[in-house]
Amino acid sequence: MNLDNEYEFFNGFGGFVKDGSEYEILLEGKNKPPAPWINVIANKNFGFHISESGAGFTWATNSRENKITPWSNDPVSDIASEAIYIKDEISGKVMTPTSLGKTDRGTYLVRHGFGYSKFYHEEESIEQELTVFTPLDEPIKIWELKLTNHSDRERFMGLTYYVEWVLGTEREQTNPYILTEYNNEHEYLSAKSIYNYHFRKHNAFMFTSEMIIGYTGDRHEFLGRKGSILNPEGLDIKLSNNTGVSYDACGAIQVSISMKPNERKTIIFGLGQSVHLEEISKLRYKYKDLRKVTKELKRVNNYWEEMLGTIQVKTNDRAIDIMVNGWLLYQTISCRINARAAFYQCGGAYGFRDQLQDALSLLITDPIALKNQILIACSRQFEEGDVQHWWHMPMGVGVRTKITDDLLWLPYTTSAYIRSTGDYTILKEKVHYIKGPLLEEGQHEAMVTAEKSEISSSVYEHCKLTILHTEFGKHGLPLMGGGDWNDGMNMVGIEGTGESVWLAWFLYTVLGDFIPLCHYKRDFESAEQFEEMRKTLLSNIEAHSWDGDWYLRAFYDDYSKLGSKENVECRIDSISQSWSVISKGAQKDRSEVAMQSAVRYLVREEDGISLLLAPPFDKTDKNPGYIKNYYPGIRENGGQYTHAAVWLAIASTMICDYSLADTLFTMLNPIHITSSKRESLKYEKEPYVMIADISLSPPYTGRGGWSWYTGSAGWMYQGLVHWFLGIRKEADELIIDPTTPTSFGDFTVTYKYKTAVYEIRVESRSEGVMVAEGLLLDGVKIEGNRIKLMDDGRIHVVIV
Repeated sequence: MNLDNEYEFFNGFGGFVKDGSEYEILLEGKNKPPAPWINVIANKNFGFHISESGAGFTWATNSRENKITPWSNDPVSDIASEAIYIKDEISGKVMTPTSLGKTDRGTYLVRHGFGYSKFYHEEESIEQELTVFTPLDEPIKIWELKLTNHSDRERFMGLTYYVEWVLGTEREQTNPYILTEYNNEHEYLSAKSIYNYHFRKHNAFMFTSEMIIGYTGDRHEFLGRKGSILNPEGLDIKLSNNTGVSYDACGAIQVSISMKPNERKTIIFGLGQSVHLEEISKLRYKYKDLRKVTKELKRVNNYWEEMLGTIQVKTNDRAIDIMVNGWLLYQTISCRINARAAFYQCGGAYGFRDQLQDALSLLITDPIALKNQILIACSRQFEEGDVQHWWHMPMGVGVRTKITDDLLWLPYTTSAYIRSTGDYTILKEKVHYIKGPLLEEGQHEAMVTAEKSEISSSVYEHCKLTILHTEFGKHGLPLMGGGDWNDGMNMVGIEGTGESVWLAWFLYTVLGDFIPLCHYKRDFESAEQFEEMRKTLLSNIEAHSWDGDWYLRAFYDDYSKLGSKENVECRIDSISQSWSVISKGAQKDRSEVAMQSAVRYLVREEDGISLLLAPPFDKTDKNPGYIKNYYPGIRENGGQYTHAAVWLAIASTMICDYSLADTLFTMLNPIHITSSKRESLKYEKEPYVMIADISLSPPYTGRGGWSWYTGSAGWMYQGLVHWFLGIRKEADELIIDPTTPTSFGDFTVTYKYKTAVYEIRVESRSEGVMVAEGLLLDGVKIEGNRIKLMDDGRIHVVIV
């Protein structure tokens, strides 16, 4: 294995290579990461995740409802359900191109990249290079195995590709109903589950580029009575070619190859699913051709290079460069938007607020993705104005709740889309509502399969209805209902009188953004109504929510305070403070004091943690909701919830506390968190993606919660690019408004706008000039911090 191992940020387990576009993990003996470090690889309808050991799972259409192979979130065993075996037919020695967790087979090098993972290993003079990827728009997973015979003799090898079927949600439920069969004409093994109602016509299939000499659909035959996926007894026999029903279902196909000394050979294995037999045959023959495999992998590489290359930054902090130039958006697109699953959560569903926020991070890179998500969200709004909190496609089954912030993310993101793109036509798009049974008296939520309503309206009307659906309580603040952004506070206002201070700040923001759209639509009556609502709301916030040094979090149903100095637990909550700034509504003196209080009580630099609230809920008689079920200091209950921690960092840029902003964004960067082996062992999770939460509670202080499947990736990207580095787009203008401290130094941002390229050099801040009166565009001085964007095919140089 002659690889270039010029690592950046090597921490004892791995480091970045190829200018940060790949993360290489070194497996040597018992030296392996403290938890599975995975890659999530997915197109819009198909994907998989794979860990450094080769374990993971594959799905099609819906990562929860239609798993092809089993999902496991056991970080200790990390058991594989798919594997390739290489057996030397002369010596009987069995090798695997992925470690499968074994520690006695020498060195494995694993590289996770954008849209692919690679595994390198050499054993018994057979060099193995395995690339695993999914094409951009086809329901198939490709394993490209390259073998090189470095011995001085001809080698005869038997290769076996093995998968365990699920074809639904849980293997225990579907296994008795799985039918396997072998197609002799087109040489592939298929499986389908008649138990899975919505996917019973879908056929999973597996194939290879070589001639299949044996196969089985019987897991007992392949693994054997005493065998396991680490040591299957079926490798010692010729498979029986048994398929059908009533087996402990699996799929295994065998091929045989020979290799002369120094010969290199490439073998393809594929796993996919389709409802059309013609498509299966087409894919099977297409990817038998090695040239087409190479071509498709190149397409994947080009797609991510173009998508992630829209904005590239070069700063004095390489950790920022690596995350901004690739990993943050890759995590958002591949995992959050496409897969909606990862190691620690297999959701599969769309969340109303979740994917809207994720798509916000694509405003500059891929604004059409946000537009499409807005239209999807409109289609999940009930006729009455409330929305499905989450739902599964293609079935449409989801949950109707009393959560009160979901629906307001629709006007928030729609306003952001129009402000950034200048595309007002979205307001005219017609989208049907859904309909379903209303929640009954005392019912807090209900699972429903919503029907498409006969009623449709424009996106503008959908947005307006969400605002009009919002109700207010005794203090003139929005009702908390079944929870606001913090789902765990689901009992604070469940009786219908509790109010949310954070939601008040958020609604204030939404109204400020939406009123200009009312004027654009010449809906002056609504504009006037919302202006009055906004003015009254701000007055009520300041009159009832200021606690002396910070803003309250909420009022319970009995009108008692939450997030107050009067409380023993949850005396202060982060998001009421950050959004008092982000909303631009709070009195300046109060918001500054609120931010100081948040830093004093919630930011623990010595532990590298920015807490959501403090102290955690523990013994209070009050029942805020299921948040109290978490151990104190874990997740939402007083740990770091990274989503909110990024908001605090963004707020610090908006009050021009440049040093604090730098500190907070540095604390949140996983590359800095895992800078040494000791820190990596404490943190446990991947150094190249964002984490949902970090524990405060000893002895687990600093331990990461779940990784990958978190909206903090998209917000971290927005925070760093739009606010810290200060690059924002409004219609056909680019705003350059950095909030970096003098110590951060000069930096460069390269922005590809259609056919033009803008090279932005920020040089004044390192010289102590924090407010630039103008800038240079191609040598011409321009007043202010905005430039007109031109699609002219030229390279423009901007100096700030």
